[in-house]
Amino acid sequence: MKKNFVSAFLLVQVLTFAQSGNENVSFSTGNFFMRGNRPSTKEYVIDGIPYPNGKQFDQVVIQGFSKNVQNLRYNAYDDEMEFKDKTYTYFTNKEEGLKIEFPSLKKVYKTLNYSIEGRTKFGYLVLLFENPKYSLYKREKIELLKGEKSPNAYGKDANDYYAKQKDIYLIENNKQFTKFPKNQKEFIEVFKLDNANFDTYVKTNKINFSKEEGMIKLIQYLNQF
Repeated sequence: MKKNFVSAFLLVQVLTFAQSGNENVSFSTGNFFMRGNRPSTKEYVIDGIPYPNGKQFDQVVIQGFSKNVQNLRYNAYDDEMEFKDKTYTYFTNKEEGLKIEFPSLKKVYKTLNYSIEGRTKFGYLVLLFENPKYSLYKREKIELLKGEKSPNAYGKDANDYYAKQKDIYLIENNKQFTKFPKNQKEFIEVFKLDNANFDTYVKTNKINFSKEEGMIKLIQYLNQF
């Protein structure tokens, strides 16, 4: 049923793209639908890369879909998964709840609607711990920053460059997202925990609130109640 639906959807998209010009194309590999925009034709040089895992395209596993899908890489600046066909790079489609596993990276990305800092987004989060009650995600972020102008006519202007920003950690509970608390006091206040019991747990497990290993242990603790 899913394969037939994707095939029908693909046909509609091919017709749509054909009418809109050659800037969009669609691909179908097995029963996984992919589409994409052709890469930007910017004429200026940008230093750095927007890929937190490197420029290479890695093999992926997507639950519920064909194993014969294109190798992918995550573009954190555009918040898109990319694949390559011949000399062109394209974005994959986004489907809510889709899990894309990169076995060689030991990472899983999940597409979600989520809110952060008062803004609603639809994109990819790294899944660190999943539970029906509390789950933990990481938002990887890369920004494009302006290069500095040379102070005189003899110097060379610096190129614009991609810069990795600090990762943001999010706790999900019943489709509501909360930024991971900064410290033990804030954690107790947000989740209404018993101070003495929680303090014992933190000290016994030597938890560091700034390390992913410690964050996962804290989410495991929340799921006990």
